[in-house]
Amino acid sequence: MLDHIRIGEGKEILFLHGWGCTKEIFNLSYSPSFCLTAPDLYGFGSTPAPPFGVDLDYYVRGVRQLLEHYHMEDVTIVAHSFGARIALRLAQDSRISGLVLIGAAGLRPRRKPIYYLRVLHAKLARLFALSGPKGSKDYSTLSPVMKRTFINIVHTYQDRELQLVRCPVLLIWGEEDRETPLYMLRKFEHGLPHSNTVMLEGCGHFCFLEQSSRVHQLIKEFVRNL
Repeated sequence: MLDHIRIGEGKEILFLHGWGCTKEIFNLSYSPSFCLTAPDLYGFGSTPAPPFGVDLDYYVRGVRQLLEHYHMEDVTIVAHSFGARIALRLAQDSRISGLVLIGAAGLRPRRKPIYYLRVLHAKLARLFALSGPKGSKDYSTLSPVMKRTFINIVHTYQDRELQLVRCPVLLIWGEEDRETPLYMLRKFEHGLPHSNTVMLEGCGHFCFLEQSSRVHQLIKEFVRNL
């Protein structure tokens, strides 16, 4: 099972961190109104790396196992970046009553021509055993197992899954997010026409840390109104 923390009693809120982060990033504290659960996803924090070659569904199964272990019902998922990929797939579960997606990843990105030139350069470098681009910072520091996992996940596009989301959704975005730019938010809004959006001015991809008090309040209000 995923290593995790679980505190409090009341309505269930499940927190899913982004790639390269751990459960501690959410700075959970006891609340008399909510039961807060946050796991370390496979390969991060104190949860071991997954087997070689797994995809997004492996992470989904790990989180679902946690839901079943605690018999969670009426769960709100708060997910940042990579965690939103898992949340989108879990949203089809009847136990999920709402989603809070923060700087969410998972949709097909726009690509400029320079991107495809870099991909070609990297492939040729590997073919001829030459030094070439190292890839993104997220990728270059990973173990071989996690590099394969990363590739499998970032090439999974979930645009069509948006139409399967039936629960209420709150989108929280940093106005200056460069990791999941504002065009990505617009795609979520288009695919989730009944969602609500809160834009945080002057914030980037980790807006929930930059304006933590406001984000915590937004989450509480969202959950209470479900």
